[in-house]
Amino acid sequence: MFRRSPLEMRALILAPVGRDARLLADTLAPEFDVDICTNGVILIEKLTEGAGMAIVAEEALSSDCAEALSKWLASQPPWADLPIVILMSGGKPTLATMRRAHELEALGNFTFMERPVRPETVHSAVRSALRARLRQYEVRSRQEALIRANADLEQFAYSASHDLREPIRSIAIYTELFAKNYGHLIDAKGQEFLHFIQSGAYRMEGLLADLMSYAHASGIPDEVPEPISARGPVEAAITNLSAAIGESGARITIGEMPMVRMRQSHLEQVFQNLIGNAIKYRKEGAAVHICVTARKNDSHYAFSVQDDGIGISPEYLEVVFGLFKRLHADHVHAGSGMGLAICQRIVERYRGRIWVESEIGRGSTFFFTVPA
Repeated sequence: MFRRSPLEMRALILAPVGRDARLLADTLAPEFDVDICTNGVILIEKLTEGAGMAIVAEEALSSDCAEALSKWLASQPPWADLPIVILMSGGKPTLATMRRAHELEALGNFTFMERPVRPETVHSAVRSALRARLRQYEVRSRQEALIRANADLEQFAYSASHDLREPIRSIAIYTELFAKNYGHLIDAKGQEFLHFIQSGAYRMEGLLADLMSYAHASGIPDEVPEPISARGPVEAAITNLSAAIGESGARITIGEMPMVRMRQSHLEQVFQNLIGNAIKYRKEGAAVHICVTARKNDSHYAFSVQDDGIGISPEYLEVVFGLFKRLHADHVHAGSGMGLAICQRIVERYRGRIWVESEIGRGSTFFFTVPA
């Protein structure tokens, strides 16, 4: 079962006249766990303890009770949507009763039932409400299991990356020392094998660094940071890539950059990965031109990193954001295949989105949005 306590599946009844509440309870008791509330305060207390649904007489919902119930419903987690059945007065609807119904509908998951009600109608309403509530508990349980699994995976990725970096670095260093001091003692085939070991160690070191970055991106807190100018992260990313820029002859232009609510290190990493990719996937023998711009789009800013490189085939425009997704062999373009996955994780943690538009031979433009 997905519920944790019998209280989470009980039906609460609030009616101002004790006889009405007792009649309802007696009608439902053989099949359902029923608890009578004598006033609105007790209703909120019992809801806090746990309940599957509630039946409330219209006349029991004073303005104070309705306000307290509204506050309690607003405090519930996103998965929760408590079903509440309102017993309405019989007869022809009036403007007052219609207005009251609209006010209650605005509070949450309310169903209206006109009196007098038949026992089978009450049974059906309660059964349906409790089944809906049980599905909510199932959603909650699965969400919690998924959150725990994700947290365990992220912790494993971080720990494994951290613990493996030192031995991998040792392999790379001692292989380099071996080549320097004893390389003249081995033949060409041995030199080739040594090169494979070195390149494999360096690739693994880069992959572990990217895994740690991905794990860090997964743990970005939800609170909204203070606004910063996006120009600083762009310029920092360019500084970090100065060696690749100098080697490739890349030309980078930066448009006017806005103030955004994003941590500098995270925005810097997104720009560094996107600009670094533009440099890496340039046309052979040509200096790439990269243009970084931003524009206001409703409550978000949309950034773009445009290049005139080799481009991406249409069938790969979504695939490129997957973990370890690489479109080229390592001897052509080295990398872990995690750069764009890290960008996507960071942008989505800030409630934005990232996508690419591209055409083979005509370059690519990566777009991402962040809150203004």
